[in-house]
Amino acid sequence: MKRALILCLSLQGLSLLPSVGAAHAQTVVDGSDKNASPFVKSTLHMLSTRFAEDHPKFRKITTHSAGDKQVVCGEISLPGSKLPAAENFMPFGATQGEENPLVYEPHTIPAALDFREVNTWINRGADLEDLEEMGCVPEGSYRQYSDHLNTVLQHRKTN
Repeated sequence: MKRALILCLSLQGLSLLPSVGAAHAQTVVDGSDKNASPFVKSTLHMLSTRFAEDHPKFRKITTHSAGDKQVVCGEISLPGSKLPAAENFMPFGATQGEENPLVYEPHTIPAALDFREVNTWINRGADLEDLEEMGCVPEGSYRQYSDHLNTVLQHRKTN
């Protein structure tokens, strides 16, 4: 009888291991998460889980209402990313009820693009456009990106 009890306890212990390993701490470097709502905490947790290997840090977390939904905006740093140090913090945003938070990874648009790369650059701009509509980046950010991309596309490589 004792063996069965011990075996049962060890099986319960094994079933708890995956949930303990899935927890990721959120590091907010400027304290802007004070009095955060459950939605904000959930968003930070989702981003921490998504970028767990990069050990993300957060700052400039704000919330506002968009109709009947809450929007959270902020910046996330991914120390393990290949972005230049000056661009280490990237804007993110999430709307309550939406599936995944958006993160805009700024990359310098090269002077010339290969035709096969055009869709990648357009898709990157779509995240910026969505963040602008959410109020997470300054108005005109997408327009500036789009204008610069269009200028580069006029002189694209045709390999």
